[in-house]
Amino acid sequence: VLLSAKPAKHSYQGEVTGVVCQDCSDHVKTALGKLPGVTSVKVLKGDKEGVNKLVIDSNSDKLTAEAANKALGEFAKDYAITSLKETKGS
Repeated sequence: VLLSAKPAKHSYQGEVTGVVCQDCSDHVKTALGKLPGVTSVKVLKGDKEGVNKLVIDSNSDKLTAEAANKALGEFAKDYAITSLKETKGS
């Protein structure tokens, strides 16, 4: 008997520019939340002016900054995912 395994949880951290208010944050979270496998998106205050931290939890191990920027669609002119890497050991 095979039991279906729960999808592995992957956590990604990166940086996003252009997020200056709650509406901006909501736009980014909604767009990235539509990526396959994404279970949560957080936009947090970053260390540098104009650069926010991005934390994404996903069932996919194939999430890239390119895919995230593409998911922004029409918002890509306002926001940019400048980095996105899987964090190990979470």
